[in-house]
Amino acid sequence: MKKILLVCLSIFSTASFAQQLPPIHVNVPVKAWVIMDYDTGEILADYNGKERLEPASVTKVMTSYLIAEALDKGVIAPDAKVSISPYAQSQEGSRMFAEAGTQITVHDLVLGLVIQSGNDSSIALAEYLRGSEPNFAVEMNKKAKELGMNDTNFMNASGLPHPNHYSSAYDLAVLSRHLIQDFPEHYEIYSHKSFTWNGITQKNRNTLLWTDPSVDGIKTGHTRSAGYNLASSAIRNGFRVIVVVLGTNSEKERAQLSTELLNYAFMNFEHKKLYDADQVILQSPIHEGESNSVNLVSDKNIYITYPRGQYDNLRASVEVKKPLIAPVEKGQKIGEFIVKNGTQTILNTPLYAQETVEQASFMKRYWDQFKYKFQNKFQKLKAQIM
Repeated sequence: MKKILLVCLSIFSTASFAQQLPPIHVNVPVKAWVIMDYDTGEILADYNGKERLEPASVTKVMTSYLIAEALDKGVIAPDAKVSISPYAQSQEGSRMFAEAGTQITVHDLVLGLVIQSGNDSSIALAEYLRGSEPNFAVEMNKKAKELGMNDTNFMNASGLPHPNHYSSAYDLAVLSRHLIQDFPEHYEIYSHKSFTWNGITQKNRNTLLWTDPSVDGIKTGHTRSAGYNLASSAIRNGFRVIVVVLGTNSEKERAQLSTELLNYAFMNFEHKKLYDADQVILQSPIHEGESNSVNLVSDKNIYITYPRGQYDNLRASVEVKKPLIAPVEKGQKIGEFIVKNGTQTILNTPLYAQETVEQASFMKRYWDQFKYKFQNKFQKLKAQIM
């Protein structure tokens, strides 16, 4: 189908974002990192963002995502008691010190998983939800594919090293974004600074929770082979950014680099809401309908993120399929809202009919067909002489 440009807003530049922004100076060894805008999912900057690397305990973001999903669907209950298996207790590395043969509530195991990074709590929850850790890993990979994590494969629930257990900085940012978006109440746990279990108080290993009040998550990870990893998120003046850092040499360096990347994003980018969900963006003409137009809306809030001071240099447009002929159902995709920075598309989101437009009577349809043929010829002639 042919497309017609219906609307142009005053937003035009031929330069790309990369040409408009100062370089990022990274002063510590690192394998990969990404900066993601939470609201749009846009990658603002990255280094080896899609390289397959060991996620270590950042894996537990997926483990907690699946638990949050099961809680949300009522598959499991927060006060349900989970029997701790000898296998769960035997886990090495970070633990909440769950003892085999005891019973711990799902809620407490989640706190041990998220705050204490417990490998034992990861296994206990995996076994409770899917019967075994291998079965749970199958579900982890199904969800990863569903979320668009194309460079990820999970072999366990904790992130302990395995040759076929890998992810990328980009994929982990995608996962983090979905966790915050899909389960905000569950995500709030990631901001907790400590948790006490079995008489042992352990601090959250994400030191940014102490050094930056805008940070409210997310998850650390470390093994000898992976290095020091951190997925973090901060929100300032309504603008949320996600940063994932993989493979630094120390806790200090992962925190330092994460802070630098967060600050870079907030200093060099601006964030703006253009439209609310279901706000009318355009009235599109429609032929052969009981109404002569249909309101176009988005099913979600529309945000853009752009280099600081560059808002007036962007261009927005709405494209719809031509011709638009009734009947049209409420919620039917009609067109797209597009924002460009020169030739670079920075936003492309679908627009839907806000209401149903029924087919008109025979006489009105006949008259609309006549008008459309005449107008179409005129538009073609006009396009040729402009």
